[in-house]
Amino acid sequence: MNFFKDEKILTKLPIKHKDATSLVIAFPNTYEVGMSSLGYQNTWKLFNQSEDIKVIRWFTDIEEPCRGKSRLAPPTYIGFSFSWELDYKNIFSILEKHNIPLHAKDRSKKDPIIFCGGQVPNANPEPFSENFDFFLIGDLEVIREDLINKIIETKNLTREEKLSALAVLPGVYVPRRDVARNVSTIKRRFTEGNLAYSSILTSNTIWPNTFILEVVRSCPELCRFCLASYGSLPFRTPDVKENLIPIIDYGLNYTSKIGLLGASVTQHPEFEDLIDHLLSKNSELRAGLVQPLHVQIASVRADTISKNLADGLYKLGAKSITMAVETGSQRLRDLINKKISNETIFNSIQTIYDAGFKSIKLYGMVGLPFETEDDLHHTIKLLKEIKQKNKTKKLVWSCSVFVPKAGTTFQFFGVDKNASKKLKFLSKKLHKIGVDFRAESFSWSEIQALISRGDKSINYILEMAYRYGSTLGAFNKAIRENKKNTDTDYFIYKNWDTNFKLPWENVQGYLNKEIVQKHAKQYINV
Repeated sequence: MNFFKDEKILTKLPIKHKDATSLVIAFPNTYEVGMSSLGYQNTWKLFNQSEDIKVIRWFTDIEEPCRGKSRLAPPTYIGFSFSWELDYKNIFSILEKHNIPLHAKDRSKKDPIIFCGGQVPNANPEPFSENFDFFLIGDLEVIREDLINKIIETKNLTREEKLSALAVLPGVYVPRRDVARNVSTIKRRFTEGNLAYSSILTSNTIWPNTFILEVVRSCPELCRFCLASYGSLPFRTPDVKENLIPIIDYGLNYTSKIGLLGASVTQHPEFEDLIDHLLSKNSELRAGLVQPLHVQIASVRADTISKNLADGLYKLGAKSITMAVETGSQRLRDLINKKISNETIFNSIQTIYDAGFKSIKLYGMVGLPFETEDDLHHTIKLLKEIKQKNKTKKLVWSCSVFVPKAGTTFQFFGVDKNASKKLKFLSKKLHKIGVDFRAESFSWSEIQALISRGDKSINYILEMAYRYGSTLGAFNKAIRENKKNTDTDYFIYKNWDTNFKLPWENVQGYLNKEIVQKHAKQYINV
């Protein structure tokens, strides 16, 4: 099936020059998953604004055909949108499928230049510094123009000359150049104007024919473990009347399905105004006997839920609400900087149920630093109270394992070895009271932690695991065979001193190391 033929392109693209440089934007997963990613769609749109760049999309299951005379010409650049650690195996697979060496040092002058951006390299690119020629650090909206200009300017230079030229650009990290120069790459931040919104509509995604717009970027709360907050500061909220409403109205020309995206969408100071506008548009559609709006929303924050907001979302067709509460323990929430009370959580959930919602999903976590058995009992108690008052309603506890993320306050803490037992304990107790318990894999969380806190030394382990099949058994075998060379326990489980030189210090976020250290020292000795 040719998914590309079924697409509706919403963005006007310039006519490409005959000698335009070919650039592949690859997503290391299927078309369905990739085209559901607003970040990937935004990347495709931003690179496509230049008449000097011909953009081609690749996925693991389908590749966009090259058009024109250069149909068989290999791309000059291949960029990956890399947002989930374990997708690295698909990156390796795509490279080998096209006979491109996995290691940058092994590529010849005939090979394309391989780069990536996204959440993974923006947090810690070091485990993959052997594989990519360069990384994009920060928001593509502000990196794009300089990068495209440099690509065009260096078109006739050699591969090594191109990389040397790219290394001087702000927001571009070229490992083989920057390490030698002993310089840090500072994340570049986009702070003005519209955030991302859908460029392409298709029925072949997780959210078919849904126009998605980014309502906020980052989160102001700074929960100590949260990469979505620390990793993408500052918190940005486009103006509703000037920015968001015009974008929504544009999207409604093509579909009645709207998705509101962001780490904490309801914390937009004008969010209820946005809902009021959607309700108004919904009334217009109903009056004209047109299909009503169907609005999907990302995770909400408990202390932003009002009766008007819950009622509005229900009227707009939202079927379920997702809320991150992490734990039922007030003590532990205070320690992780989750500034909401049990009373607020309980009242917000009740407001949502009372609005007509039949299902609520709560995000929880086990293995957080300073967690005790008593904290688990507090979680069970809170969920029991909610369930007892709403016996006919569905309550989901989607529970992950704490994985330390680079750049966050809790980057210094390792994975809790007892987290697996805690998941089993919660599963047993919550099923008894009618809570739908959904647990993340503890073993895969360990692998995520290895990649999240690893340095260059783990690259060989990752490659071996890929060769062995990328299963849990493959990772365990690769780790065992390299035990003498790499202490993986150090990256996965060890609590680090705050003065330790971090593997990712050559990438500097919005908050520098000293500020994150200051945040951490308030908690290390608790």
